[in-house]
Amino acid sequence: MPSDDKTKHKKTRKSELDSALDQVGDESVAAATKEFQDLLAQAKGDTTELIRQNAEELEQRLLLLKEHKIDKEDFDYFVENQKRDLRVFIDSQPAQAQERAEKLTLQLLGMAATKIAPLLLAMI
Repeated sequence: MPSDDKTKHKKTRKSELDSALDQVGDESVAAATKEFQDLLAQAKGDTTELIRQNAEELEQRLLLLKEHKIDKEDFDYFVENQKRDLRVFIDSQPAQAQERAEKLTLQLLGMAATKIAPLLLAMI
C-alpha cells in the first residue's frame, strides 16, 4: 500500500469554521483563508497527537472568537501560549520532521492570529 493512505482526509461535512470562512468574497483574503483551511485540515489529520490536538483547540478558539465568547486579547494569549509550548515540541523532533511540524503548528497559529481572527471579528 502507498504511504498516501495516511493523508486521506475525512470530509464528510464542513465544519462551522469552514462554512464561515467560505463566505469570504475578496479574492486575496479568500486565498489566505483557503491556505489556512488546508493547513488546518492537514494538522487535524496528522498522525502526531500534539499537532492534531493543537489544530482542534485552535478551531474551537476561533469559533469562540467568532461567537464573541472570547475576545481578541484572550485569543492572542492562547496563541502565544501554544506557540511557546509547541516550540519545545518542534525542537525535539528529528531535523527532517521539524519543518513540517512548524508549518502545521507555528505557521498555522500565526495565520490564525494575523489573518483569520480579524476576519472572523469583521463578520459581525
